[in-house]
Amino acid sequence: MELTRRAAPNVGLPMDTSIPSQNMDSILNRNTPAASIYQKSLNLLDKLACIDGFETYLKSLLEDTTRDAKNGTPYLNPIQLLWDTFRQGTSLCVIYNALQPVEPLSTTLDESSNLLRQRKDRVYRFVKACKDNRIVREEDLFTISELFKDDTNSFVKVLKTIEAVVDTIEGRGLLDMSRMTEKPSARFAEAQMGPPQDNRERLIKEFVDTERKYVHDLEQLQAYMDELIRKNIISSDSIRYIFANLNSMVDFQRRFLIGVEANASQPPDEQHFGAVFVNMREGFMVYEPYCANYTRAAKLCVAEKESLK
Repeated sequence: MELTRRAAPNVGLPMDTSIPSQNMDSILNRNTPAASIYQKSLNLLDKLACIDGFETYLKSLLEDTTRDAKNGTPYLNPIQLLWDTFRQGTSLCVIYNALQPVEPLSTTLDESSNLLRQRKDRVYRFVKACKDNRIVREEDLFTISELFKDDTNSFVKVLKTIEAVVDTIEGRGLLDMSRMTEKPSARFAEAQMGPPQDNRERLIKEFVDTERKYVHDLEQLQAYMDELIRKNIISSDSIRYIFANLNSMVDFQRRFLIGVEANASQPPDEQHFGAVFVNMREGFMVYEPYCANYTRAAKLCVAEKESLK
């Protein structure tokens, strides 16, 4: 399932590590969800634009005549743009080199050799350098396969790693904000939502806020599941039945939210929310296992009540 791109104006498409001992009601009913992957990507995009050498990647990817890697259409959202950029490998080396390390990473490729292999090699060198120099905690580092996997669950980890590196660059006073003459995020936020001016805008804001809250709740549940697995609190069979298809649901709902947010950032006459539902209708099938397994999962939760507290 690919993230939505600007194929036509009407086409639409962090992880908190809460622990099992927390009350489930408080986990699933937070009033202020963390920023969505869309919002985080916009923020990161602007910071990356301030890194010497990174403007080359943004310029080639953001030009009106440039098309994304697979569909040959202009990017609709910042997530796919960053995803494709990071997969080039050398872009990650440029980010790392902004730390002014003693041994900078190579930012070039041999055009006569296997490019994919070289790109993966640059990704490996970036991850290894971050680990060896303790720039990012080992458990927060992504793997090569996670970067090249078509799964937002993996990209969330990639984003977390890059954010940590950029935060370190900024913390050391090495992020030159004066380099940014135009915010790249503006390409994806032509009509950033301010206070609602009419009923339609109020409905859209409520729609976006509700979807963000729902995805946040799913991510909290996912973090809870991961902690249960890590601490081996209940059996793998119980995990499978209680959290049936949860990872696929989170991935789908993130993609749906990205489509909603991408539409919400457009001027009113270019917003086509119905197209998001139509173009992603098959994706809603991820809820079939959840629905089919709901009764059994509920009974298991009751049976495992003491362990799940």
